[in-house]
Order: sequence, then structure tokens, then C-alpha cells
Amino acid sequence: MFFKLLKFVILSRFSKQILAFMLVLLVWALFISSKTGSSSAVYYYYGPALIAVFLILPVLSGGIAVLKSDRDFLFTLPLKRSELALSLFVVQMLSFGLIIIYVLGYSFSSISSVLPYALIDFIALILVITSLGPITYTLKLGWRVLVAILMALLPLSAFAGFPFSPAGIYTGHPLYADITSVVLAVITVPLAFRSLSRVDLDLMKTFTRYTSGDVKRVRKFSGMSPTKAIFAVNFFIVEVSGRMNSLGSGGSYRSGRFRLSRGVLVSAIIAGVYYYLLTYRLKLPLHSQEIALFIFSIYSVIFIMFFTMGVLGNERLWLGFMTRNPTRYLRDIVVAKSLSIATLLSPLAIANFLIALGGDEQALNLGLFLLVVIPSLLIIVVYLSAFLYPLQIKEELSMPGQLNLRQMGTLLPALPAWILVTISFAVLENGLPSLAILITVTTTILFALIAIALIYSDSFGKRVIDKLVTSGFV
Repeated sequence: MFFKLLKFVILSRFSKQILAFMLVLLVWALFISSKTGSSSAVYYYYGPALIAVFLILPVLSGGIAVLKSDRDFLFTLPLKRSELALSLFVVQMLSFGLIIIYVLGYSFSSISSVLPYALIDFIALILVITSLGPITYTLKLGWRVLVAILMALLPLSAFAGFPFSPAGIYTGHPLYADITSVVLAVITVPLAFRSLSRVDLDLMKTFTRYTSGDVKRVRKFSGMSPTKAIFAVNFFIVEVSGRMNSLGSGGSYRSGRFRLSRGVLVSAIIAGVYYYLLTYRLKLPLHSQEIALFIFSIYSVIFIMFFTMGVLGNERLWLGFMTRNPTRYLRDIVVAKSLSIATLLSPLAIANFLIALGGDEQALNLGLFLLVVIPSLLIIVVYLSAFLYPLQIKEELSMPGQLNLRQMGTLLPALPAWILVTISFAVLENGLPSLAILITVTTTILFALIAIALIYSDSFGKRVIDKLVTSGFV
């Protein structure tokens, strides 16, 4: 009975094709592990930072891989709670836990000398990352932020020489790293199983709390033109939403909003610290600053995906499309969102331009990438996702639907961006800065032109709108 339940739970969340795709990605990461030749000095910084990110993700997303149909059907069946909890735990591992294999794969060269310790460390971290979502999804945002900070400080403490860090595997303390990771796993796994065994009750309490809050601030749009009203909502308010997990699958849908002015202030502070550290204080090993900038470029593409799913997923067509021409309404929304992201990232782009003035061409590449390519990529991804597999969000705290390869197709625009960034970095490392800048400028212009062509194509806009309507958008 358990294996039938496990199969049902997995296949109701992931198509067979996406499971095969996930397997290919994992095999690729392990294959790269045998080919990588990066120095351990670089991964001294890369490893702890990535582990910190992966510990934060399941906490801030509050991710737990359940569907609305689970509440209506599956949780009402007379199932053994232990079997249900174990099935959901396996799904959580597929959604979040296996991401740690990428860290193992891409940093294999720096930990090959302590491989037995590394395997214990990473297995324990897989269990911890899997457990964090079920433990924290019922907490309010403030508490989840606090837990996320504490979880991030654990691996980052390796930079301060703290031996009992789960990232100590990179800093010369493999035994202490294993002890900490195993202790964390021993604590978090039973708590996760306890939460998953009573998931129906906890979900209902959390859903009730989310839907019974008071409106703290009333927005008024009287006297505004339609365009000005759209920009007032979509430019000055930044929305972060989506399935916040490692492989793009499985986790619950969450969204959050903050004012652009506050976001720019935080971005400016981060940019100031970033500029100060990279320019004056942070003593990095040879070439590691360029590699850090390269990794930042790659992961900034992933970062933007958190701003795309809610652009159209949270729209109500009966309201928005009745106010003005639908294609014009669609164009104004994506343009406002794109300009909002460009403004949010502008302090970091400026910091990179200033670093580039000191002679670091890779910083110039990253500055252009943040200021132009990322906002353009947002437009491209929104249009492509609406065309390939549009999903309207009806409620939070649950998956919008089964994940399949068509949804993963929305990530396709990120691939040429990654490839071009990689080529530019490789050319720069081979001592051809002029060619690297030419590639970056060409990439910037290319993505900007594609984005402009999409938003001004009435025929494609009408096709996207037809897709939204036929997909059940209301």
C-alpha cells in the first residue's frame, strides 16, 4: 500500500518526463564533478555561500509540496499517517533536498581529499534542507525570516573560522562539519515527520490565517489614467512570487510585495557593501573575484524567475481586460514590471560599473547584465510562460498544478543568457577583454530587441491572450 501511495503522491506532482529531466540534471552535476579543476581557494568562498542559499530557500518559501486536491481528497482518506508523512517527505526531497548534489558536483575537486566526510555532510544536509519546509511553513513571515537568518549564519560562520559549521568541509574542518550536519538532521527530520503527519490540520490553520487578515493600506486610483494606475501598482510595488525551490518543482506557491522605494534602499546598501568589499577589504585568491562575478551572473538569471510567475498568474482577466484594450493592458503590465526590476537592480549595476573603472572588465559585463539583460529577460519569460503553459494562481500555500516539461520550457530564454555569459567569461579569462565586451554588448542589445519586439507585436499579444482565456483564466 505504501508504494502505491508513494507513486501516486510523486506522479500527481511531477510528470514522468520532468522526473527523467531531473535525473539527467543530477547525472550531469556528478559528471561535471569528475571534470572540474577549480582551485579549492575559490570554493572556500563558493561552497559556504551556496549552502547558505540552499538552507534559506525552503524556509523563506515555506514550501510544502501539496495540491488543493490533497486537502479535498487525499488527506480525508483513512491512510496511515506515518506512510503519508514519509511519502510527502520523499516529494520534499525531490523538490528541495537534492539541490545539494549540485554543490557536491561542481565543487568536487576542492573536497575530493575528504570525500568520505563530504558524503556524510551532504547526505545530512539533504535531510536538513528537506525538513526545513515542513517545519517552517506554518510560521509567520517574521519568524521564517529569523529562522532563515540563523540557518544562513551557520554555513557562513565558516568564513570566521568557526569549526562547527556545516560548510566546514571547505575550510579544513570536515569532522566538525559532519558532527554539526548530523546533529541538525537528527533534530529536524523528526520535527518534519511530525509536521507532515498532521499536514491537513496545519495547512487549514495557515490558510485561515492568510485569508483572514485586515487590509492595512487602502490604495486609491481616482483621477488616474489607466496607464498611470497600472504603473502605480506594477512599478512602485515589487512582487516576488513563485514556486521557490531548487529544481523549479514541487513547492507551494507564495507571494510577497514590498515598495520599490524600500527595495532600492536595501539594494543600495547591499551595493555599497559589495563595492567596498570587492574594492578595498576582501582579499580574494587569484582569479576568484572574476569567478565570483561569473557565478553572480549565472545565479542572477535564477533570481529573476522569482519575479515572473506572479506577473500574469495573479491577474484577473475579467477586471483588467475590461478596462482597456487587452494587448495594451498586457504590454503596460510587463513594461512596468521590467522597469521596476531595472530600478531595483540599478544600485548593484552602478557598483559594478564603478568596479569596472578600476580595470575589472567582468564587472562591466555584470553591470550591463543586471541593468538591461535581466529586465529584458523578465519580459521574454513572462510572454513565453503565458504562451507555453499559463497558470493562474487561485490560492497560495499549494502547488498550482503538476510540474511538466512544458513549464520547464519557460526557462529556455535563460539558456542563451547563461551560454553568452559563459563565453564572455571564457574569452575574458583568455586575455581578450575587447572581444568579451563586444559579446556582452551584443547580448545586451539582442535581449533588449527581443523584448521590445514582443511587447510591440500585437499579433503575438493576441495569441498570448487567447492562451490565457483558453487555459481557464478568469
